[in-house]
Formats: sequence, C-alpha cells, structure tokens
Amino acid sequence: MRQHEVVRLRTQERLTFRQIAAQLDCDVKNVYGAWKRGVADLAAQAAEAHGQYLGEQLANLSIAIDALMPKVIKGDVRANEALVKLFDHQAKLLGLYAPVKTSVTVTDEMTARIKALADEIAQLDDA
Repeated sequence: MRQHEVVRLRTQERLTFRQIAAQLDCDVKNVYGAWKRGVADLAAQAAEAHGQYLGEQLANLSIAIDALMPKVIKGDVRANEALVKLFDHQAKLLGLYAPVKTSVTVTDEMTARIKALADEIAQLDDA
C-alpha cells in the first residue's frame, strides 16, 4: 500500500522524495525503495497485460486465417487479399518488421579504396 502511495505522490503530485518522506513520516531511503518497487511492479503489470493482449490478438488472427483458408485454396481473390492483410497484421504484432541494428566500422584502408575507385570512375567519365 505504501509503495502505491509513494508512486502516486511522485507521479501525480510531483513531490520530491524528501517531501513524500515528510508527508508519510518515514525515511527518504525507504521512500526511494518503495518508489523503485512500485515502478517495477507497474512495469511488470504492464508487461503482463501487453502479453495477454498480444496473445488474444494472435489467437483471433489464427481463427480468422483458419476460416479464410478454404476460400483461399479455392482461389477466391478477395479471400487472398484478406489473408495477406491478416498476415501483415500478424507480422506487425510479432515485431517482424522491426529494424535490425548493425554496427559498421569504416577503416582508413576502406576510405582510401573508395577514393581510388572514385578516381577511376572519374577517369572513365573523362575518356
């Protein structure tokens, strides 16, 4: 209960940890600990709710895909279009379109090679 109150006072009332400690008549260190636990609990609840929502959405998509498949197999064009949209939505929910991070290192040797290639191309343009 106390950590809930600390989170409320910190986020809604915008009180400092010292002000919260004074209001709740406790130590600042305890208020900070309650804050950390409260925020961690809220994050865990949000993650759980997100997981449940994601699971429900994927289950609904699976039902819709299964229902469309007989029409797709028969060659129904509209069913094919709908299926593509469902697969697109499914891929978005699963994060399949998320960008991939890469780490690239450019060395002086690479830079020199690129400049040499640019010079060769410039000479070809002059000829």
